[in-house]
Amino acid sequence: MAKRNSPLTLLLILISITSFAQTKVNGRVVDSEDKQPLIGAQIVVESKGVVTVTSESGFFEIKLPDGSNTIKIKYLGYDAKTFSVNTNTPDLGVIALVRASTTLDEVIVSASPNNFKEEFKGSNFRISPITLKNINPLSAEEVLRMVPGVNILGDMGLSNRPNISIRGSWGRRSKKVLVMEDGTPSAPAPYIAPGAYYNPVSDRLTSIEVYKGADMLRFGPNNMYGAINYITALPPQKPELRMKLIGGQRNYQTGLLSYGGTWNNLGALVEGVYKKFDGFTDNSSVEVLNLNAKIYAKLSDNQSLYFKVSGQSEDNQASLSSQTPFTFDTDPTINPLDADQFTMRRYGVDVIHKWLLNSNLSFTSKIYATDFERDWWRQITAKVKASEVRNYVGEAIFNDRYSYLKGLDFDDEDYVIVGRVLNGRESTTDSRWTYTVSGFKETMNYDWQAFGEKQRLEAAINLHRETFKDRFLVADRSRWARNGTTTTDLWYKLWSFNGFIRNEFNIGKWGITPILRLEYVDMYRQDLLALAQNPNINSTEEGRVPNAYTQFLPGITVDYRIQDGEFYGSIYQGMIAPSKVFGFLVEQDGVVTNPLAGQSINIEPELAWNKEIGWRGNLWDNRIDGQLTYFNNTSRNFYAGGRNEVFQELGKFNVQGLEAAVGAELFNINQHRLHLLGNINVMQSRVLEGRLVDKDLFSQVIHSTATQNEYIDKVNANRSAYEVYVSNGSGGEVLLTDETIDQAGFQNITKSVIRFGEDGLSDAEAPYTPRWNASIGLNYDFQNLSVGVSGHFVSEQFTEFHNFSNESADGAIGKLPAYRSIDAYVNHDFILGKKLNMTAFINGKNITNEIYRASRLNRATSGIFGGGFRQIIAGVNLRI
Repeated sequence: MAKRNSPLTLLLILISITSFAQTKVNGRVVDSEDKQPLIGAQIVVESKGVVTVTSESGFFEIKLPDGSNTIKIKYLGYDAKTFSVNTNTPDLGVIALVRASTTLDEVIVSASPNNFKEEFKGSNFRISPITLKNINPLSAEEVLRMVPGVNILGDMGLSNRPNISIRGSWGRRSKKVLVMEDGTPSAPAPYIAPGAYYNPVSDRLTSIEVYKGADMLRFGPNNMYGAINYITALPPQKPELRMKLIGGQRNYQTGLLSYGGTWNNLGALVEGVYKKFDGFTDNSSVEVLNLNAKIYAKLSDNQSLYFKVSGQSEDNQASLSSQTPFTFDTDPTINPLDADQFTMRRYGVDVIHKWLLNSNLSFTSKIYATDFERDWWRQITAKVKASEVRNYVGEAIFNDRYSYLKGLDFDDEDYVIVGRVLNGRESTTDSRWTYTVSGFKETMNYDWQAFGEKQRLEAAINLHRETFKDRFLVADRSRWARNGTTTTDLWYKLWSFNGFIRNEFNIGKWGITPILRLEYVDMYRQDLLALAQNPNINSTEEGRVPNAYTQFLPGITVDYRIQDGEFYGSIYQGMIAPSKVFGFLVEQDGVVTNPLAGQSINIEPELAWNKEIGWRGNLWDNRIDGQLTYFNNTSRNFYAGGRNEVFQELGKFNVQGLEAAVGAELFNINQHRLHLLGNINVMQSRVLEGRLVDKDLFSQVIHSTATQNEYIDKVNANRSAYEVYVSNGSGGEVLLTDETIDQAGFQNITKSVIRFGEDGLSDAEAPYTPRWNASIGLNYDFQNLSVGVSGHFVSEQFTEFHNFSNESADGAIGKLPAYRSIDAYVNHDFILGKKLNMTAFINGKNITNEIYRASRLNRATSGIFGGGFRQIIAGVNLRI
């Protein structure tokens, strides 16, 4: 008798047959030009509706029913490819997608493991999406310190006003660095007020690029030292709902919610980020809301359109004041100024249209506009001996905010920064700024043939407009007042015509790329408060102080391509635009002054000849990628050297150094991968010429015995380099000629002037240019697990042009000691159900909690800003 199969057995046989009838097909999707992986390329089985996307390395695997199937591979901005597959084609290998002729640079994000961007001529550094995903940075500055040549000046810990120095540039508020978001300058007013008082929240960033070579002249205005381009999230290839939730110490909270996708030739993304943090010190909380939306559409085979709109608001207990050495050493988290408040809002829009006239010629049109407003209410402060604080502020204020001083012992050089008290009341001031920026840019690209090679011509023109209203208010009734008497009301207006022409000449293995940039600027300033007090004014145009200038900026890059790399060298002249700080001055007989009646403004931009030579490429079958660059920059026409450090005779500087970066795959065996990342920067700076007045040094700085003795020794050792002025006893001052000075004479000094160069100081260093800056990290990956640890080191650095090694009693001056920090992370990817992808992570920032002196950015008005506070965060990133 035949044995009959049970229904359960038949079901198991059917399932087995079905599973064996499925075929796994895999492959890797890359860019056809640079061979780098494309993240999230969409793999579609057209007949079955099965969809998957490529990983962060460009790989994909998809199960197919038995028989012949058609697979379509799509990526936003690229021409799609279609394949017929069956059981005999399980591996499609490397699939190279070609960028569509209408593709915009703003919609391409490479997952390249290389730490440089090949399309950029000269030195540059890129931070990949994978790195950003692993780090989960609190702010963009945390990531930028990994870039060779970049020095971060610590401020308030989690700051949306970054202080970035590149190759020795003055770093306060990143004023000498061009900061961009998706290729558009993001400073509130790039020419008049280039300080970075806006920065995109780090959760929105997909990649960061830092440019430093001659191709910098494609961007402006401030292209002398370097540029940073933040690349924000783009529409995903597959429709996706994303939610990212993070929590951590000190009430750190971040929530991101977005939805977007690509439908045929249209990609769209809507995104919102909310961020909240109580801060590393008392009374330093921050709350940020950012909303943005993007659309990219391929309109036809020869046209595409990109549209982006964004808005950000911030409420921050930001303070310009920080700590003295006494309070920092007592407790670096102390900040008694509870009424300081920074509020801002910013709106921005970019519209880009690309038109391909034929296969060799295209035109890209960009319209951009931003509107920015901020209020910064800050308590007026005073520096009081620690032993006298109770008597100065009164019992009520002391018990409320200074009770930590009870029971402590003080010496004569222990000071505390407190809210100034007059008639029993504290007071406050407001710096109120309003900006509008708009512009139109047209770029032409033309490919032509010569020497048997493709040559590329690029030219652009840009019409740019800025307005800036600068008001200062004083309220003397309460530190909580949010309205007061206007004491300053200045109005600035600027328009610029700028552009460049550039051609890539390719001759065999050689590349020669000359570039020429033109800047024409016309701007004016009005003192509206002074004009309002004049009853005889006849129009709104009266009182305008004009300044107009034209500047040509040439440059050239030469490169020689070898297998898996290239050597390059470049030279170019970059500029820093005269801003509100020094844009309306007069230089006469080598001395810079405010203009007298009838004088014409003639101040020129700060300029520099920047030279570099280097190598970049891959070694050992692409297991090592890296770059090595020597640079030498000499700048001139330097005026503003920080708060109240000004060059009456314009300064000249030289900064040279060596930058190196490497990424190495140490091993990759059975899905176990270990990767090394590292960079190092060695830098030397010299002040070559100039005559500097430090207006703070003997008016606001409270010297310690150590800084007094150091200054006396400096002056007496090189008397011809210093002009020392003392009080004449009747409200004036007189110049000491050749006398040596001592402790008794030090007390009468009112002003110090330094001369740099052959007849003065010849070995002075520029502030915030550490000799050594290095980072190193190890990343281990196994299947869905990623673990990493990294370390960062910065050597000691001066903070002012007098190059004080010792620290003043108020912390305003003195060398910063070297510091180091260690970070770590663990990430794990999960697939829950059929559609939910989840990444769970934990990150430790500064895990040793070694708190260090990070900067003295605001000098006499602040003191010491600390860094190195430990911060642990954890969260999940969900994608449906």
